[in-house]
Amino acid sequence: MSSIFIHCEYFQKLDVLGQTLVIGRRTNVKLNSSDNLYHPSSVTRVARERGELFFVKGEDYFFIARNAYPWQYIPDLVIARNGYDNFVVAVAIENKVSVIDATATLLALHQTDDEGNFAGASHRKDKRINRKIIRDKRRFHFSSGFTSSAPYETINVNKNLDKKMTIIVKKRKRLSKITAE
Repeated sequence: MSSIFIHCEYFQKLDVLGQTLVIGRRTNVKLNSSDNLYHPSSVTRVARERGELFFVKGEDYFFIARNAYPWQYIPDLVIARNGYDNFVVAVAIENKVSVIDATATLLALHQTDDEGNFAGASHRKDKRINRKIIRDKRRFHFSSGFTSSAPYETINVNKNLDKKMTIIVKKRKRLSKITAE
């Protein structure tokens, strides 16, 4: 069985952005029997020493105020199956919710066991159910809901990590679309 620990030493009120969805990716760490992850500094140390950031197409955490998301546009989907996270992010962006990728400043450590990083969905018969539900309702490109699609990102502006972190939210630069002639 695997677990995710969110290690967050900060949270700021972002009134200037209006409705805000904070998302991010996890850092996978293969656990050893000697790992002692009872203190936040241990979690950070193990993640830095042995962790691998998970891929850009998966979101592992979401933070949003209860009434700040356009849930009326989300069909009945299965949480923890392929596509749910991408659809939630894309719908937020489409509906002018400010989406912030906090991967660079908020550590989410995934404790990987012998079943690996895809144990929750890899062997299930319904692993593609959300893709079917979504595609039956509308055209949708799952890449529009990757973490890299978030219009904003967090940055640690304090380079000395032993001191208090100073986090800013900045607008991402967008790559222009190139069309083939």
